[in-house]
Parts: sequence; structure tokens; C-alpha cells
Amino acid sequence: MSSAPHELPRRRVIALFLIFVLFVGLIGYRVVAVQVVRSGEFSRWAVAERLRENVVPARRGEIFDSRGVRLATNVPANRVSAIVDQIEDPVLTAQQLAPLIGRAQADIQAALAEPDLEWVVLARQLDPETSQRIELLRLPGIVLDPEPSRIYPFGGFASQVLGFTNYDLAGNYGVEGQYDDVLGGVPGRLVGERDGEGNVIAVTQSTWDAPIDGSDITLTIDSAVQHAIEEILAEVVEEQDALGGTIIVQDPNTGAILGMASWPSYDPNAFVDVTDPATFLNPAISAVYEPGSTFKAIVMALGIDTGVVTPEMTHNDEPGYVELPDGSRIYNFERAVWGTETMTQVLERSSNIGAIFVANRVGRDRFYQRLLDFGFGQPSGVDLQGEESGILTLPGEEGWNDALPYTTAFGQGIAVTPLQLINAVSAIVNGGKLMEPYLVSEVRNGDQVTAREPEVMRQVISEASSATMREMLASVVENPESPYPTVEGYRIGAKTGTAQIPSPNGGYIEDAAITSIVGFGPVEDPRFSVLVKIDWPKTGETGLAVSGPAMTRVFEKLFLLYGIPPDTGEETETP
Repeated sequence: MSSAPHELPRRRVIALFLIFVLFVGLIGYRVVAVQVVRSGEFSRWAVAERLRENVVPARRGEIFDSRGVRLATNVPANRVSAIVDQIEDPVLTAQQLAPLIGRAQADIQAALAEPDLEWVVLARQLDPETSQRIELLRLPGIVLDPEPSRIYPFGGFASQVLGFTNYDLAGNYGVEGQYDDVLGGVPGRLVGERDGEGNVIAVTQSTWDAPIDGSDITLTIDSAVQHAIEEILAEVVEEQDALGGTIIVQDPNTGAILGMASWPSYDPNAFVDVTDPATFLNPAISAVYEPGSTFKAIVMALGIDTGVVTPEMTHNDEPGYVELPDGSRIYNFERAVWGTETMTQVLERSSNIGAIFVANRVGRDRFYQRLLDFGFGQPSGVDLQGEESGILTLPGEEGWNDALPYTTAFGQGIAVTPLQLINAVSAIVNGGKLMEPYLVSEVRNGDQVTAREPEVMRQVISEASSATMREMLASVVENPESPYPTVEGYRIGAKTGTAQIPSPNGGYIEDAAITSIVGFGPVEDPRFSVLVKIDWPKTGETGLAVSGPAMTRVFEKLFLLYGIPPDTGEETETP
């Protein structure tokens, strides 16, 4: 029994020795695992930490109008983020950041409390002043990173033409989307060995691939014209309590778009606030509609060019309707009966029966082939994202019926985009050349400049037919019985249209219409083609009443802006 006191310390010594041996063994195992078994893995990790790759963003090209006005540019900006586990006081942090970054305090606190998040972005593209105020707060865990911001100096001006860039400066819609590769450039790459602070060690080997900056783009859009048509459009839409509308101004001789405005619009600086993505679309190229009587200008041009009618040729529209193969009847507007009338009067009076007479004389197959030649039923090729083809149902295709050759003659049963229609009218008055419409006139990268040359797609009518059509469309405005508004001192030609709106359930919506007008001027030497389209006006009923006065105001602005002298009616002698 006397040996028991010595037995207990001995057992403790053995236990401590075994623990020591186990501890040394574990250390040894870790050393072997790190230096031998996983040495390659840790070596690669260490190299990756030292040799880090940084993407260096390229400068995005700027966008200018035809007068050199900057429409899209870049400014310095910052992104503010939080390293969650470094936030000492989430409530105080949220309280101080909320008024600066435009987020509710509760929203910021919720973001900082998200489970499993180490890093959270709180706001993006903050201006330098706001960034400096955040920096002065010296909040633990709050980090500012530079990220360039795209700015549109005039807000919603020409927004559906320009499009916008997202937070990563990728182009969306409009010119920004169509020319994203040209504007965006190519990012650079920096790979180098870093010190503990993350700086590149100068004496070590590094790789530097410089970014290639994006090119600047000059548009055919004239800001003075754009401002004028946006203002006129907004006033008409408000006066008519309309759903929206579009105005386009084109140079008929080149195809260049001088102005393209649609309503409703949006501010590309605040694209995140847009709740309906359809607002981003450009109705001038993406909204299809039945053109109504404006299409009679196209039909008459086909009749004149094929030689089946002349301006003085007459027809008799009695009894005031045309009976279709199925027994249904087509009447003139308000069931008017004009009796004997010339082809010029068919345009002046906007006779449905007269337009059908012309289309029938052209002949069905030739009629549809010539409409294809004018670009209907296919994209115009304009350099914008989101263009629609329109609808032109050909004989034998799905949806064809025997009534279509009749209704198409006065602009029903065919659907066009506003740009398709104005481009076709430009061809009628410019000598018969269908031009490819375009909005970018020049791409500049440093000293290298690529200019866009006007492109003739095809001759759709002869020069003689074009000259005849100019006078016939001028007579629509100038004849003694014409109610069309005129521009004092100038000759213009035009054709109106009042189109019904198809119902999703078939037929047409009652008391709903699209009113429009297409025009050109001056008649002798056309400089401008103009289209005004108003969607579902609530007060005016016809294209003449709603869109006619707006077109007159557009021409008044154009003649003034471009210094075009009035027509005195006197011939000038050439010295």
C-alpha cells in the first residue's frame, strides 16, 4: 500500500509524454503535407497571389452629332462596396451612407446582414464629389473602387437613337448597342508580381497589354433638328392626349437621318428606373402599323413608272364602291362618290377606289414585286438595333387572301415601320433612288477616320417618274380645294393617312386610329423628307387635322435652320 503515492505521478508523466508525442506527430504530418505532398498546390497558390492579372478597361468612344455636339461621354466614377466582416457598426454605417448613395438605411442594413456574403456592392457609378464625402467618413469595411460612368449630357434627348450602356459599359439598344464593338474598344491586361500591398514589383518580370481605346462616332443627327422635332412631337401628343408618336426627318438624297424622335421616351442616365423594357425600343424602326392613305403615294408612283396611268388619265369611281370576290365592298372615305377624276385628283381626294384602279392596272404580280423593290416586308438596313421587317404578305404565302391586293392599294393589310415609309417616299422624290438609311456618318480612332458614303440600294422608279410624282404630290397641297396647311414662301408636297388599329380579336378597334403624314420640300430640289405619326389621338380624327400642322411646323424650322431662301416664283438666269 506504501507504493500507491508514487504510482499516480508516474501515470501523469506517461500521459503527458504520449500527448507530447502526438502533438509532435501532428506537426510533422503538417510539415510533410505542406512541403512534400501539397507543395505543388501551395506553390501555385503563392505564385498566383504574387502574379495577379488585372483587367484594365478601355476608354469607350464618345458620340457626337453632325455639328460636333457631344451626346455621350465618360466621366470618372466610383463603386462603393462593403467587406462585411470588417463592418464594426452596421447601423451607424448604414445611417451615414444612406443620404449619400440614395438608398434607405434599412435597405443598407439588410444588405450588410445577408448571410454567407463576404463582399456586397452598395452603390455604383457615384460621382467624384459623393465619393470624396464617403471617403472622408473613413468607415471601417467600406471600400471605393473606380469604375467609369457613361453620361448623356442632355438627358432624354435622342435617347431611343442613342441607347445606353449598363454598369459594365456594355452598349444596349440604339447606336450604343449596334456599335458596341466599335465604341467599346479592347480591355488591357496587366500581369505582374505583387508585394504585400498589392503593388507591382518593378524589378520583377511583368506583362502589360495596353488597352485599345474605342472609336468616337459622329451621327447624321443634327441636334438643332432633333430638338425641334422632339419639342413639336411632345406638344402634339399632349394636345391630342395621344398614346405616343414619331417624327423623322431624312435627307432624301443621301438617306441620312437628320432627326428621329419618338414619344414616350426615357433618360439613358437613369435606365434602371425604366419599368417597361419596351420603352427602350425605337418605334421609328420597331413599331409596325398600317400606313393608310400615305401608301397611295407609293401605289401612284408604281402606276406612273410602269406607264399604266398618267397624271391626266381619268377613271370613274361610280357607284362609289368596289365589290370583292367574297361579295364584301370597299368604299371611299365617308362613302364619297367622286365620279370622273384624274390620277392627280385621286391623290388630292385620297380616293380608295382610285388607288385600287391604279393597283389593278399595274397587275398583281408586278405590283407586289415592285413593293418588294421599295423595301417593304424587309429590314431597311439602318444601322440601329431592333429593326422590324414590317408585314407584306405575298400571293401564296400563309395569311394571303383575295382581298389583300385591293386593301393594300390604300394602305390596309400591309404593315410598315415609319422608317420604311419615309425611305420609300424619299426614293419617290429624289430621282427614284432607294437609299440605305443611316445614322453614323463617321468613325474616328485617333488620326484614322472612316467616313460613311451614301449608298444607293437600287433604282425603283425613273427620274422622269420621280419628277412627275413631285408635282402630283405638290398638287395635293396646292390645289384650290386643298385643306392642307402650307409653308409661306415655299412649295412642299405631302400625303396624309388615317389608319385603323387592328384588334387582337380580329377586325379593327372602334374609335382608334393612327394619324400620319409624309411630305418633302422644297418641291423643285427636295432637301428634306418628313414623316409625322401620332398614335391614337383622342381629339383629332384625321392625319390632316392632327399631323398636318405638325409637319408644317417642322418644315418651317428646317427651312430656317438651313437657310433655304423662299421661292419667289422668278426664274434666275445663269451668268
